[in-house]
Amino acid sequence: MARAPDLDLSTVNRWFCVTRLRATGAIAFFAIATNLLGIGDLRLVPTLAVCVVLAGVSAVGLNVRQLERVPRAFFYAQNLADLIGITVGLHYSAQGLAGVLFRPIYALTIVPASLLSFRGGLGMAAAASVGHTVLHGLERGWVPVAFARPEFVAPPFLFFLIAQQCFFYARHLRRKNDLLETLAHRLEESGARLAAEVRRSGALVEVARTLSSSLEEHELQERLNSTVRQHLRADWTGTFQVEPERATFRLVAVTDPDAAVADVRRVELPLSGWEPAQRLAIQAVVVLSGDEARRIPAHFTSGGALGTLVLAALYRDEVLVGFLAVGWVRPPEELQGAIELLTGITQHATVVMRNARLLEEVRQASAMKSEFVGAISHELRSPLNVMLGYFEMLLDGGLGALHAEQANAIERARRYAVALNEMIASLLDLNRLEAGRLPLDRVQVDLEQLLPQIVRELPESWRSPGVELRTVLGYGLRPIETDPGKLKTVIRNLLHNALKFTVEGQVTLAARVTPSGETAISVSDTGHGIPADAIAYIFDMFRQVPGVGGGGVGLGLHLVRRLLDVLGGRIAVESQLGHGTCFTITLAGPTDVADQADEGLGQRRAG
Repeated sequence: MARAPDLDLSTVNRWFCVTRLRATGAIAFFAIATNLLGIGDLRLVPTLAVCVVLAGVSAVGLNVRQLERVPRAFFYAQNLADLIGITVGLHYSAQGLAGVLFRPIYALTIVPASLLSFRGGLGMAAAASVGHTVLHGLERGWVPVAFARPEFVAPPFLFFLIAQQCFFYARHLRRKNDLLETLAHRLEESGARLAAEVRRSGALVEVARTLSSSLEEHELQERLNSTVRQHLRADWTGTFQVEPERATFRLVAVTDPDAAVADVRRVELPLSGWEPAQRLAIQAVVVLSGDEARRIPAHFTSGGALGTLVLAALYRDEVLVGFLAVGWVRPPEELQGAIELLTGITQHATVVMRNARLLEEVRQASAMKSEFVGAISHELRSPLNVMLGYFEMLLDGGLGALHAEQANAIERARRYAVALNEMIASLLDLNRLEAGRLPLDRVQVDLEQLLPQIVRELPESWRSPGVELRTVLGYGLRPIETDPGKLKTVIRNLLHNALKFTVEGQVTLAARVTPSGETAISVSDTGHGIPADAIAYIFDMFRQVPGVGGGGVGLGLHLVRRLLDVLGGRIAVESQLGHGTCFTITLAGPTDVADQADEGLGQRRAG
């Protein structure tokens, strides 16, 4: 049986000393109580003397720290002292039947030894049996017949039985302790793995936040490279882009680039020229160490030598489109943990880079769409203007007189052609807005002249016979600085919208100065009104309120909002079903022309 470790034996020794103090105290109390009650013939003085001596042994063991250096010797010394003390105490304190009844007190030495080892328990049982034999011989005489009695045979049998039982329980407890120790070790390993997973998860969350903050491909590649280096504490990192169609790769981001690396970044290299890069087509992670790591081209690492290099593949639709290279001069302590974190980073980076590529494709498609819409709109506009010219000539009688039915048919065709022309104009303006090519020409605009002019130029066909069109100009209107053409388009679209959905009543174009000094222009009508749930989307492209008719494709209000964004204005809408709608646009306050003139004069003088 293996011996218990010295550290455990030191603990047992202290426990043994404490239990001895408790046992000697209990025996002393028992001896005093039986003496006072006159029970039995236990001698008080020898009993108390032995208890004091054994208590002294415990006191020495608990206070002399040097004994901890020799725990095994002290353990056997304690047992020997207990055996001698019990034997002497029984000899002088109890005789006859009382002495036999007190023989089980030897169990105080047998039990601790048996809990430690089977051999120790047997040894202490044998030593207790020797002490019992000495006591029996002194009491009954050293004659054979005295040793053939049950009172001699029974105690040694009980001693060895106690030793066997204690060892059985000790072995069972030891097995349980081993299981608990194994479980504790597993829990510690699981806790360490969980902590590592938590750290990796936190790192991945931070990486995801960093990478997702931009979808510009070049910036994303640089961020990916710097993020990998930071979280993996690498000495060198590089991001490579692979062109599957040409079977080539090139460096797109690198740690601390120098002039030589900048030259390499413009060069495409064949995948077949570097065997580790070829392996990434079928293997997600490739680990290079020793000579393999040192053979990486010095142009990539700015001449630095690496001891360990990990390549992690970036896939799109199971096709290799790039890879990350992470190098250390000395391998990290937890290389496997670094590889797992790198794998998680590449998985997220693959998604983000795919989104960046999709965004770039969307931008290209949007640019092509804008070019197509612009080209086709111009192509449609030219013949439409010719058609409008002929319609005007026919209606003016330039090509001969028309009877009423012919004139009516041509007028309806002209109205539809005008509507189509305005729709094409809206598409062109919207296309220029999206392409960022719509010029902004800010000048001083007098609303008292511009608004009546807009009303005069409105086509008569926009207004129903029962609708009155009013203009209300508030007191104190002053010139504002804006683009008159775009502001005119905004107001015309709002008026067209109001007249289209107003069958009878009135449409009012009003302008005023707000208490805060801004200029507010409103277009209100007494038409159908807009449902409350539709107000949230009426400014969206190609969205119309269902069931109200009016034609069009849903670009008017969207163009209004986009143009106001360019002009630096805002728009609000209030509506009530059956009572009408009011659109209010707010622009910057009136320009103080005099102040601006003085400021310009001061600048000229300063020049």
